[in-house]
Amino acid sequence: QLIVTSNAYRMSSTKASAADIDRENNYWTQREPVRLESQVIRDTILFHAGTLELKVGGPPIAAAQQSQSNRRSLYFFHSNNDRNQFLRMFDEALVTDCYRRDQSIVPQQSLALNNSKLTNQSAAQISKAFSKPNDTDRVFIASCFKVLLGIEPSENEIGASLQALASWRNLANGNTEKSRARFVMILINHSDFITVR
Repeated sequence: QLIVTSNAYRMSSTKASAADIDRENNYWTQREPVRLESQVIRDTILFHAGTLELKVGGPPIAAAQQSQSNRRSLYFFHSNNDRNQFLRMFDEALVTDCYRRDQSIVPQQSLALNNSKLTNQSAAQISKAFSKPNDTDRVFIASCFKVLLGIEPSENEIGASLQALASWRNLANGNTEKSRARFVMILINHSDFITVR
């Protein structure tokens, strides 16, 4: 009770106030945005789809079997020659660099999130998990934003999302499942999905 009622605990830590006090971030009043590791991105997609295999232990998964596996990426065998293509796009740690990671931003990352078998299958499963019976598109959009991006959508974001869902539904001949899966795919491609702020 003493901690919760203290002045330090009750201080504001909003981005605006932190930027006013410490513009150069010399005192670490703001967290620097950091992109998630490649393994975490893959595992997060599978986790939201409900297909991530959480079994602990076991032999490493050979490169040839990794695209069909739902095991955590931690169990993937990789060497300098055998590396998972999806993980490589997001700067998987290199064996030859003592597992030091780079953080690049290249167009291939967006293509990997948008075109890979992993994300296409998972987007459909995620949209089914978020689609409750008799839910409106507005409720679906809000829950997707909260869970996938960790934010409350603004009215402008909800409005744009409703328009996008309506146009995708028309293109899919009224198929709600396909339009909602496309919306989930867009959020997976959002920078906040793969960034910790």
